[in-house]
Amino acid sequence: MEASITFKKVGQLIDGRTVLAGLSFGIERNSTVAIIGDNDDSGLTEFLRIIAGLSDPNYGSLYIHGLDSIKRRLEIRNLIGYVPFENDMDPWLTAEQNINFINSFYSINNKKLIEKYKYYIDALELKEKVNIKVNKLSPGALRKLTLLRELSRDPKILVLDHPTAFMNAKDRSLTWNLLRSLHNKLTMIYSSSSLNIIENFHDRILVFHNGKIDLDNNLDNMLKNWMGHYQFTIQFEKFLTPLFNKIERVQDIISPIKKEQTLIFNANNRSVLLRVMTLLVGVTITDINIKRFHLRDLLAARYIREGIV
Repeated sequence: MEASITFKKVGQLIDGRTVLAGLSFGIERNSTVAIIGDNDDSGLTEFLRIIAGLSDPNYGSLYIHGLDSIKRRLEIRNLIGYVPFENDMDPWLTAEQNINFINSFYSINNKKLIEKYKYYIDALELKEKVNIKVNKLSPGALRKLTLLRELSRDPKILVLDHPTAFMNAKDRSLTWNLLRSLHNKLTMIYSSSSLNIIENFHDRILVFHNGKIDLDNNLDNMLKNWMGHYQFTIQFEKFLTPLFNKIERVQDIISPIKKEQTLIFNANNRSVLLRVMTLLVGVTITDINIKRFHLRDLLAARYIREGIV
């Protein structure tokens, strides 16, 4: 598929510290990419700001739809919408005045702009908020209004830094439902503190660690490659080593462990358990537990000692 964004050896320093180190990869058009990083997420913010055109990399090159992000900045500007973590609206103007002022700097068909603006006001339930001064609005409402501002320009790439931060439950649900409705219609790159959201809304997950991309895939493949989708725990009345030796040779079993009278193993599908059970005829089993792994389990297993989660 055609690349929407291409990084070529992109690196970034903040206060002399490397936060992004030699990134070289592409993001496909109309895909949704979720990003996760170390507890100090300055690298993630810089990553998003570089895509949005608000920061230039210290070295390397970035291409947006094949255009050099620095040399062709004006051409690229209309392609990208960016929702930053911090509010960037003038507090003494209404939300609508802010939106109209910012959008006046873009070369956009006015009829189309008005149509999109009205559509997203309704979609985000913001009709009662747009004519209130920004300094009177809650942080959650401001995030929805910033999203309205960016979506009204009909961007081809949408960059979001924790898009539902500060929102109440209703507004979070409203916002994620809208973003899901845009899946495969534009390129989305977002960060979120909700691993459950990321697990259920992505084509690809990028896990940053020490300024580099340490994992890059969808969750299904990450689990398959690293730990399997399931963990099985079988407790026996008496679990002998010869039986364990037979079990560890079962096809597709992952990381079998014997702990006294307990067998623990992982697998990518439940059918492995059936193959194990054929070896247990006549053996007394006291308990069986099956756990399905999630994104949090993967990150904990890989990074918990290093502080990424």
